[in-house]
Amino acid sequence: MSDASDLTAADSMIAAAWGQPVDELYDYLREGSTHDPALVAALRIRTALVIDDSDVAVHRERIHSLTHRRHVPLHHDLQQLSSSSAELLTAHAANQARLHAIRSIIDAYPEGHLAQGLTRSLDRSAAVRAEAARARSSTPAPAPSTDTQNAHAASAGPRNEARSARR
Repeated sequence: MSDASDLTAADSMIAAAWGQPVDELYDYLREGSTHDPALVAALRIRTALVIDDSDVAVHRERIHSLTHRRHVPLHHDLQQLSSSSAELLTAHAANQARLHAIRSIIDAYPEGHLAQGLTRSLDRSAAVRAEAARARSSTPAPAPSTDTQNAHAASAGPRNEARSARR
């Protein structure tokens, strides 16, 4: 059952490299807490691996139904069996290629670098959110004094009258 182990292997590689479970990593990207291009690439490849995993399950089930006990395949069954087995092999090869791509992304960085980068990114994001919350909760700026408003209205008044006279 290499398809299940391929997805499991991808999940464990990603979780080990970034120091977080895969589901939480998806949440961090969705929330905008991190903008790590390596993480984005690895998770996109993992998403394709999940889709291929589904294809593998479908082809396996089809092959199993065509080759179960007490079932003698008919001529058209043989063609479908051959087609499904070829597609199963192709899907397994795609899984292996995607797993290798994830491994290559992770191996491009020194050990621990990705997890440290994620931690720094999450800390920065938390600091920005905390500062935004403080800014929203602080008291609003005082309204300009009436002297300033009167001076502004007096300077704007004649120009407004001149404009309306030209029209």
